[in-house]
Amino acid sequence: MTTKPTFKKSILLSGFCAVLFAAVLFVLFFSDTFRGQSEGTPLQIYADKIFTKCSQTGYAPSCYDKEIPKLMDVISMEQAFKVARFIQEKDSRYIECHVLGHHLSEREVAKDPAAWKDVVTRCPVSMCNNGCHHGALMARFGNETEVLSFTQIEEIKSDLADVCEPRGIWNPTEVERSMCYHAIGHLNMYVTGANINRSVKICEDIGTKKDGRNYIQTCTEGVLMSVYQPLGPEDVALVKDIRPKKEEVNSFCAKYTGMAFFACHKESWPLFMEEIVEPRGLVEFCSYTDESFPQTNCYASVMNILTILFVVNEENLDKLKNFCTGLPKERVGLCFAQAARRLMQIDPVYYADRAGAVCRAAETARVGKECYEELADYASLSFHAGSKEFTQYCNTLPFPWDKKCLHETTF
Repeated sequence: MTTKPTFKKSILLSGFCAVLFAAVLFVLFFSDTFRGQSEGTPLQIYADKIFTKCSQTGYAPSCYDKEIPKLMDVISMEQAFKVARFIQEKDSRYIECHVLGHHLSEREVAKDPAAWKDVVTRCPVSMCNNGCHHGALMARFGNETEVLSFTQIEEIKSDLADVCEPRGIWNPTEVERSMCYHAIGHLNMYVTGANINRSVKICEDIGTKKDGRNYIQTCTEGVLMSVYQPLGPEDVALVKDIRPKKEEVNSFCAKYTGMAFFACHKESWPLFMEEIVEPRGLVEFCSYTDESFPQTNCYASVMNILTILFVVNEENLDKLKNFCTGLPKERVGLCFAQAARRLMQIDPVYYADRAGAVCRAAETARVGKECYEELADYASLSFHAGSKEFTQYCNTLPFPWDKKCLHETTF
């Protein structure tokens, strides 16, 4: 967890001294940013400086994740995200900036832990795949010094039950809410000391809403994702004693039932990366169940990863097409549709053209309808119907799918 900048202590002594100290800090650490720079806004200049520095490293996106948060000593969280956007315009690999979202909101919550819910509402929409929401939740509960008792967990459930729900001027979309409950699954593992059964029980207690909405699945998947995909040193330490080896996954997951069993298998994909990049390997990976919905969910989830690998990182649409058409006939349409959806989920502005290209490739495989239908239906989940963003998104789709997206026609 990041710590507060040292000059914050001076604020308590004198407002004037604090401003002066901050100015000195700015000059000492960032004056070189402006040397030789006569054009562009300060945020653009920050972005250019970081881009140049990180381009000299082995993998620039990891460098961005470390350098951008440092700017929050002198700029706001929102401005830091704008710096990230400038960098994304230069390096398309950084569109998937989920880890950065974690880091920025964690730093923001560290300034005033009591205001963690406000940080959630300030997170950017449709950027960094909701990493900001995840980070804020984890920062609030993930740095507890001890595992919470049963009584303490009962006390925080009211906070967990409503943090993802609309309040004040914050009105999250369905995708934002789902990702928020997914993040709660992660933090459940912290407050229970990596007790999977207790963590899933919290999901069950807070995930069902009076109006019929149910977020137990996405929350439970967050619990099991923590086992296989720790993001930082604290995450690794949390699950080191329970994380199974590749050959132990079946016996490990056999201890659980229902959604926890399905999530346990599905989230284990990092252990099977070599296999799932081939169609036959994906089929085998998702064979842990014959039940229709959880098996379909497995294929869809793995396509989230493969889309980033094939389309974002490698920019190889042909590789995606060959992969999808190599799957069993009944899964080909799902493959293309989920790839297109994933691109829109990452960034519906930046990746609109590429998502369209995926659906055009699907047309050549005679499954275009399934792909376009997925994109049209996704609009109402990711945007508020009638909003400017909703209309802009729908207008990126070709006729007649733009009309279906706008709910102007049904077919």
